[in-house]
Amino acid sequence: MDFAKNIKVYYLYSFSDQLILGPIIVLYFIAKGLSFTEIMVLQSIAAISVVIFEVPTGAVADRIGRKLSIIVGSFFWALSLLVYILGNNFVLFAVAEITFSLGATFKSGANTAIIYDSLKFINRVREFQNIEGNAKSLFLVAQAIGSVIAGFVYEINIYLPLIISIGLMLINIFISLNFKEPPIREKSSIYSTKYFDQIKESGKYILRNDKIKALILYSMIFFIFFRTGFWYFQPYMESVDIPVRYFGILFFIFNMTAAATSRYVFLIMKVTKPKTLTFLSTLLILSFILMGMIRTWVGVFAILLQQIARGLYGPAMNKYLNKHIPSDKRATILSFESLAKNITVAITLPFMGKLKDSLDIFISHLVIAFIMVVMTYISLSYMNKRLGV
Repeated sequence: MDFAKNIKVYYLYSFSDQLILGPIIVLYFIAKGLSFTEIMVLQSIAAISVVIFEVPTGAVADRIGRKLSIIVGSFFWALSLLVYILGNNFVLFAVAEITFSLGATFKSGANTAIIYDSLKFINRVREFQNIEGNAKSLFLVAQAIGSVIAGFVYEINIYLPLIISIGLMLINIFISLNFKEPPIREKSSIYSTKYFDQIKESGKYILRNDKIKALILYSMIFFIFFRTGFWYFQPYMESVDIPVRYFGILFFIFNMTAAATSRYVFLIMKVTKPKTLTFLSTLLILSFILMGMIRTWVGVFAILLQQIARGLYGPAMNKYLNKHIPSDKRATILSFESLAKNITVAITLPFMGKLKDSLDIFISHLVIAFIMVVMTYISLSYMNKRLGV
């Protein structure tokens, strides 16, 4: 089989793997009668759901196939959007979040694992960083286009962005059918162990590997503030009196910035090496400080720093993690990393919601900047101690 074809399929998959909800999701929830606190609680429910489903679905991907796992994940995403459309109370939205999270965990790790092992089989694994960066760039370009569309169609009918997203998921499923499942070279572990042994062995592998532990700790801390920053976008834009009709255009700019970063991730990592992770955190912290200090519409451009970090974060972390993970445990360990991130998000997001309700959005940004400085220092110190980098 020509597994090189998976590269083209992966690009098409990344371009179509879209939910054009970013610019309007908070507005949609509010239109449905939810408060900002309830919105943040829903995100906590989603994160808890990911914690429950993440590692088991990762083990499923390693045992029954990454291709099937991706297809099942896209189906659950489409189903969750249908519940969003039909739902009219908090309970139904919670059901939608749980369904969405189940889909996300089936996709998480499996999409990266299928392309990484395809490259490994054809001895082109050194190209993974560039291919992942290109795929991320395509994803973000499509998301940028979708952001503008979302802003316009939302004004016509609040359900149209969700309906379009369901259509995109159906296209995504069709594209995913063209993946060729690569063989896993370390087969003995997969076919000689039971399902729960797959999880146990992967967990033990993480505990024995200081490099993976250090990377997961950093990823956990970074992800708290990365996710919080996104949910603060729309409250900030409202606070500096930016009309809602411009939200989609702004998100287009945000996504194009992240896409450009992903496109040149190799060069950025080459310039920032060995301080790439420090560079990532600095971008987020500086953005929060600027948004805390600038109380006019100009401050919205500080979000571009977060978008640079967004475009760099995925390819960089995937490169560092995959370098130290064996093929037969790849999807499971990547799922462990996602699980760890979502545990921290589940715990912290309600507090971030309370912070925003207690203080204005500007002071809230300054507070989270200070907290991120402290927590990032801890994670990077741990990494330096364990890895000497």
